[in-house]
Amino acid sequence: MKRAALPLAPPPTAATSQLSLRQLRLVEAVARLGSVHRAARELGVSQPAASMLLRAAETAVGHALFTRDRRGAVATGFGRLFIERLSIALAEIDAIDGSASEGGRPLLRLGTIPRAMQALLPRVLARLLSDDPALRISVQEAPAAQLLASVSGGLLDAAVGREVVQPGGTESPPPGDLVFERLFDERTVIVERARPQPARRGGSSRPVSLASLHARDWALPARGSFARELIDSAFTAAGLLPPLPRVESAVYASNIELAAEGTLLTLAPATAAEAMCRAGRIRIVEVEPPLPASPVFLIYRARSRPLAALAALRSALLEAAPSARRGAP
Repeated sequence: MKRAALPLAPPPTAATSQLSLRQLRLVEAVARLGSVHRAARELGVSQPAASMLLRAAETAVGHALFTRDRRGAVATGFGRLFIERLSIALAEIDAIDGSASEGGRPLLRLGTIPRAMQALLPRVLARLLSDDPALRISVQEAPAAQLLASVSGGLLDAAVGREVVQPGGTESPPPGDLVFERLFDERTVIVERARPQPARRGGSSRPVSLASLHARDWALPARGSFARELIDSAFTAAGLLPPLPRVESAVYASNIELAAEGTLLTLAPATAAEAMCRAGRIRIVEVEPPLPASPVFLIYRARSRPLAALAALRSALLEAAPSARRGAP
């Protein structure tokens, strides 16, 4: 039989600050695992002890955090709000622990969409490491939506990425207190294996239509990715069905290698494509109309502004971004 959450009298003064770290980690574990028993086992305490700690935490905050029955524990409305903030706080505590375990050396937890590592980040990170010999940097490459969730949840200090586009082409509102600072606009291009081209006045190839490329073999990322949505939308806008790829791979660098070694077409950030064009391995297939450029942002939580490593990253990115706009190597 389900036991309803009992209303708790709010304390005369806010007592949340009196909760122990052990209680906070228990609340997070119960929310994540859906069970006091499983949370107790993960944290190495008995279930009666865990239940007592949880009840004391609920009394301290003045609200029930979970409803519990034989099937497990489910967060209440207030519990969901509490746990959302708690997860961020625990992520920050873990970051402090990580710095402490490394002799107090600062750690910058940075996320990035893979293509930003080609266009901008290598020289920026090299500068940061040179300016601060004690700095450590943890880099996570992931899709834009995952990066937003990680920054919002406190698992990353910042990310270089994009706004998430929802079905229908609408941009999602920034979650929580996220700040988006525009760095540069990046062009996506179609590439193929380099081959001798007849000389043309002006030295450049004439743009072709998407229709002329429809029957070609493609290497593309999976549906739902930014690049796949971009090319599918372009073909749809031209009145054509999107191409069905011969190869699906989430790693754009691998797709470029496939194009360079065979007859496949693929997509690439213009900066990466231009570097390989100079090496003579691929060529850019200019299309009319061209694929649209997309903005790349530095994304961080407003409350993270005081972090010295974040301030240094922001300064270096904003200084380097103009060269990324120009497509500098």
